[in-house]
Amino acid sequence: MINTWGSVVISLSTLMLTHQSCLAASEENVLLDLTPVQIDPKLLPLADKVAQEDPSSVRTDTRSLTPAEKKIQKILTEEQKQTIEFYEELVRQLESSGGVYQMQLSEILLSLGDTYQTLGQYEEAIEIYKRSLHISRVNDGLYSLNQIVMLEKMIESNNKLKDWDALNKNYHNLYWISKRHYGENSPELLALIDRLGRWHLQAYELAPGKESFFHLINAELLYNKSVEIIEQQNGTRDLRLINALYGIALTNFQIAAQVSSIENFDDIRSGFRDSNQTRRMLQEQRARQDLITQSYIKGRNAMNQIIDIHASNPILPLDTQAMAMTHLGDWYLLFNKRNSAAETYDQAYELMRNDGMEQAKIDRLFGQPRSLPAIKLPTQNRDELIPEDPFFVLASFDVSPSGKAQNIRILDSKPKDNVSYLRRAKRSIASTKFRPRYENGEPVKTTGVNLRYVFTD
Repeated sequence: MINTWGSVVISLSTLMLTHQSCLAASEENVLLDLTPVQIDPKLLPLADKVAQEDPSSVRTDTRSLTPAEKKIQKILTEEQKQTIEFYEELVRQLESSGGVYQMQLSEILLSLGDTYQTLGQYEEAIEIYKRSLHISRVNDGLYSLNQIVMLEKMIESNNKLKDWDALNKNYHNLYWISKRHYGENSPELLALIDRLGRWHLQAYELAPGKESFFHLINAELLYNKSVEIIEQQNGTRDLRLINALYGIALTNFQIAAQVSSIENFDDIRSGFRDSNQTRRMLQEQRARQDLITQSYIKGRNAMNQIIDIHASNPILPLDTQAMAMTHLGDWYLLFNKRNSAAETYDQAYELMRNDGMEQAKIDRLFGQPRSLPAIKLPTQNRDELIPEDPFFVLASFDVSPSGKAQNIRILDSKPKDNVSYLRRAKRSIASTKFRPRYENGEPVKTTGVNLRYVFTD
């Protein structure tokens, strides 16, 4: 018997869609590092010390501080208040002497906004950044990259305030300015497109049902654009395609999952902005099946291209090629193509075994069941979704050689004996697909898989 413990966060409104790889096995992040380039603001020397402080490192809640820390916090806060007063007086003097649109004002307002942001006064910071942004546009034009500094800082404050609508608007202003400056098909856009795609996948989880599908459509468009740019520049086997192709696959899985489970199909229709697409959505049952089929084909094609990229780039280690093949098997299983899934899993296992790969590496993929989808983009810390004292269901079950959950048993729950929660958790487990555990090249049954399902609302 193999006991594996994990935790799955479940929102009651999207019970079937929030699974993550939750068992004890640790699978490598499939994504490459595409950290966007940061553009440093041009700040006055006097503002350097305040502007370079990390706002997240300044603790504004003094309840958990020691007396010594409180004293330091008080001194720091007083210094920052004096800095605010200094900047505000400087702004008044400059406006009086040179008018409200001189460029130096934009730089000073940027530093003033940084000080407010350091103090955790994010609404005030945003208003100051908006003033700085406006002055920059007046002086440098609507397409100047100088605006990126202000937009990035506004995005940071939007995120702290959880103002998702404003954050979405500022992200797309960032994208619009960058497209106008670099050109729509410039490789300079790739890091930003990747970042925006991840944001839309995060927003899909945060937004209400009617708006969430729109974020999935935007994410798919962005990842498709990334593929288009890379293929135009470097062909279809470039390593940088892997991120975007995984993004396409994951987005299409979420689209298929939402289409199959959402009750009000009008929420799906509203996600499309194209009138021809909307007309095709009028016949609900046919539209649902068409969307699911299209999503399956797009994801399968993306996964196959990832495998081809690995095969065409011998610098990549063999275990990453096996992982890509395993993810294709996962894709088949998610769409109930069990024979294709089993064949692909066998091929991945044999590829590693024939290469003489150590068993520990093979077990990272096949050592125990994995809830699907196993691929994910690092969009947000899901622990942030969990309440301080959450409702949960602790369940134990077996996973068959074909990846089905069987013999589901409830071990514990909070609240006790809540029929609705127990039914939802059991239904979720029963419908979840699992990559089966392998022994000696064969899928085998795993007993005693334990999961804790956490409800966020």
